[in-house]
Amino acid sequence: MARDYRNISLGFTEESFPEGHHIVFIYNDDWERKRTMAKFLQRGLSDNEKVLYLVDDISPDEMKLELLELGVDVDEKQKDFDITRGHYALCPGNYFSGDYMLSLVGNYYDDAISEGFSGARGAGEMSWALVEGRATIPDLLRYEAELNKILLDHPLTTVCQYDARRFDGAVIMDMLSVHPMMIVRGQLVKNPSYVPPELFLREYNERLEREKFFNK
Repeated sequence: MARDYRNISLGFTEESFPEGHHIVFIYNDDWERKRTMAKFLQRGLSDNEKVLYLVDDISPDEMKLELLELGVDVDEKQKDFDITRGHYALCPGNYFSGDYMLSLVGNYYDDAISEGFSGARGAGEMSWALVEGRATIPDLLRYEAELNKILLDHPLTTVCQYDARRFDGAVIMDMLSVHPMMIVRGQLVKNPSYVPPELFLREYNERLEREKFFNK
């Protein structure tokens, strides 16, 4: 059963929303993305949340410097803020495991609450998945779909960032299908393309089977 969520501020919009949203941010403007994420992260720190950022193109130390320049209290709130490499780097053997990551998400939220935080939020850059030998797109999509279930009982508010200049259009459309909410022009809106996890996974697996059959 879904638990009661707190209403929280996301920082980049004046509206408040229930915690635990699974949000997609498809972007093609790096500066807009960084400003939006800085506001999201800073608000979590200001509201006594445990905050996680999974970085891709630069090192965690470089990311820390960028966030400091954007006004995020990284030094003052260092114990509240985890900056680390992307999802694949957290998994055994530096290879993405959806099951392993889903357990980490649940544990991260539960640990934050047990440590006295009011909640938790996280954001991740996803372009690491395009590097050969780190993940497959089907595994990543299954993880993104299943994450919606995990967040019902472990409401870590998450933002998954996809660079529209780097991901194939078909992959972007699939990623839209597994995120209930999206960031558009600095606002959080319901995603009209969202498909519930069970339905998406059934249709996606059927599509993969058809492709496998016709590619024989």
